[in-house]
Amino acid sequence: MKIALSALLLAALATLALLLRRAQRRMIYHPRPYPEPLVLPAGVEPLEYRTGQGRQTAFYLPPAAHAAARAPNLWLLCGGNSALALDWLDLLADFPDPAAAFLLLDYPGYGRCQGHPGPQAIAESVEAALATLAAHLQVPARETEQNLQALGHSLGTAAVLLAAVRHPVKRLVLISPFTSLKDVAALLVGRLLSRTLCHDYDNRARLREVLAQEVPPAITIIHGSHDKIIPVAMGRELAALSPRIVYREIERGDHNYILLTNQDEIRRAMGGEEPQ
Repeated sequence: MKIALSALLLAALATLALLLRRAQRRMIYHPRPYPEPLVLPAGVEPLEYRTGQGRQTAFYLPPAAHAAARAPNLWLLCGGNSALALDWLDLLADFPDPAAAFLLLDYPGYGRCQGHPGPQAIAESVEAALATLAAHLQVPARETEQNLQALGHSLGTAAVLLAAVRHPVKRLVLISPFTSLKDVAALLVGRLLSRTLCHDYDNRARLREVLAQEVPPAITIIHGSHDKIIPVAMGRELAALSPRIVYREIERGDHNYILLTNQDEIRRAMGGEEPQ
């Protein structure tokens, strides 16, 4: 009888853990597919590769200047939890740097990618996408990293920081970043329940690792003062980690529309210009 009760209790706990994991995934990630048939804009090249999550598709936008095609100023772009890689194209239209190229990443489960997102799955996808791009350009991987830069928004700030601790990134632009996902969860469900978080992204720890590199990248943080998803206090806290971080607070800026209403500011940050 005791053995049966113990087995029943273990089964109930396992079921509860599974339900908690699924509920967390639904709260953190909001994947959506592309409409089919997907017609790519002129110049956008799909990059297909596999990870442990299955088939993945990222997109590459080559530089406007053909002379820079071999070793372009490569930007890795990672979006928020409900964004798609091709959503970045509006920001990139008429980009001022003709030598800039862009690797647009969709997370596992998003767009045309199989699987489920998570810290390890996203980190693996970034690594595989960079390797696939090098093969696509027919250059050594180290050559694509010569001028590697990265921009992320919200969840994407975690993705690009995971890349920056593994690769020699020259410039980082973090838009609406959080200190850690556990900190965000604590605001929503309290400290006690936040400890059950399965998919924690610790931007504070990763940023400290990046700052400790022998040659740390130039870093800009942009955050809206009226962000109701990620409190602006988190952006301020991350910016305070080092005087080398340029911080720009957008007055009355919110979480998502900042990408539409402040595109010039974001482009200036990508170009290394001081905030106006």
